[in-house]
Amino acid sequence: MEHSPHQDPAAPVVGAKQRLLHSTVSAYASLLVRLLIAFGTRIVLARLILPEGHGLFELALRVVVLLSAVRDLGLTHHLMRDPRESYGTILAWSCGAGAALSVALVVTADFFAALNPDLPEVLRALAVWIVIDAVIMVYRTFFERRLRIREIAGFEILRGLLFGLLAIAFALAGGEVWAFVGGELLASAVFALLLLWRARGQVPLVVDWQRLRGLLRASRTLFMVWAAFQVFTYIDAFIVEVFSTTTDVGYYVRAYMIAFLVPLTLTPRPLLPALVEFRDDAGQFAETLRLGTLVFLSGIVLSAYFLFFNVEKTVAILLGPNWEAAEPLLCILCLVPLVDVFTTTGGEALKVQNRDRLWLGTVALNMTALVAFGFLFTYWWGPEGMAWANYLRLGSLLMLVMILRLFAGRRRRLVGDLLQVYLLPLPFFLAAAALLAEGTWERVAGSLAAVALAGGVLAFRFLPDYRRFFRRAGAAPDTGNADIGTTS
Repeated sequence: MEHSPHQDPAAPVVGAKQRLLHSTVSAYASLLVRLLIAFGTRIVLARLILPEGHGLFELALRVVVLLSAVRDLGLTHHLMRDPRESYGTILAWSCGAGAALSVALVVTADFFAALNPDLPEVLRALAVWIVIDAVIMVYRTFFERRLRIREIAGFEILRGLLFGLLAIAFALAGGEVWAFVGGELLASAVFALLLLWRARGQVPLVVDWQRLRGLLRASRTLFMVWAAFQVFTYIDAFIVEVFSTTTDVGYYVRAYMIAFLVPLTLTPRPLLPALVEFRDDAGQFAETLRLGTLVFLSGIVLSAYFLFFNVEKTVAILLGPNWEAAEPLLCILCLVPLVDVFTTTGGEALKVQNRDRLWLGTVALNMTALVAFGFLFTYWWGPEGMAWANYLRLGSLLMLVMILRLFAGRRRRLVGDLLQVYLLPLPFFLAAAALLAEGTWERVAGSLAAVALAGGVLAFRFLPDYRRFFRRAGAAPDTGNADIGTTS
């Protein structure tokens, strides 16, 4: 679209940056509160529900999440970049396909009894979640695409709080695995209704079935990416179940949950819509990707180092006295997020550039390596073998190579920034570990001080970059990053 004689060409960038700033602040404020709620909820539920109940719910939840990926066929992810914003068509498809899959799951649930005899009943109860999630995905995408996350941040906090309160209440009443099921269904349903209420009259809900075929064609690779990612994320619990017990699954998934709680909740949600806004400006695109990655990595590094030096106390605090078997698993898993940064932020960049096949290649390679080595290592060493297999994320190496290619002309700066995030915090944690005994409250306090000091150092180092980014409106594209705005 051409600018009028009186229109400032930098205005769209200025507006996008303001919305990005507001969305980023809202996303991370919501994140912090939800993280505290999640920690509190897990602490209580770990003491009220036996490990087998945790494992059973995780198996059931992973089945319905995988079916949700089949329901979407990549459409809700393509919706973020779809210039026609086909909300109505995709919502109609998602709800219809979700209902069909829910019915199919109810009918075929008995086939899952081979994993656990109680699993079919839990799956039938969770089947309706597939439809609820369809509504959530479409309407949440509407707000995220417009960088209006702050409008729904309160609803996200309420969802986490409702799940915690309901699950704890049901657990106190003796609900065991049903405490998780009831809390998840009710909290998700309330969240979906609140999104519908907040978006009333704003979302274009015209259904054009003739457009669906083109949408499916455009999203098919994204579907394969998402399906492979879901398998990659959730298959490990099933591999542990094959060679061990549901109780061992409970230990494994809770250790995995602790190790990845910060990385999963710290995912830079405003990054994708911001990259969409700046995809035609190579300089802004590159800087957005770099700064988004640095924020993401900083949180991962601080949490991983803290967990590694405080495994025993972390398990005791979050899970309680009956979870000692999770300690060696957490010791292995807590550093895994450090090897998988660009799979998240780099994948967003490739998605914006319509380089879906390259992204698919990285995720498929990760999935193949995890499944192959996971079966082998778990057969040899049990659940700890599955934990070690998570380090062999061969696709992450491929993603790193592609990201370095995107930053042609500025690779040295990017690599230098990443190394600083990894290395600057380390002396603080090593000092705490050297001076304070392992497994003591003094070590925990010292590590928390290390988090604060290291976080301050990282903020001092990189905060000027963020200030410059948000102050520079409509800066000329950086010719050193000419590759970044292209598509293939």
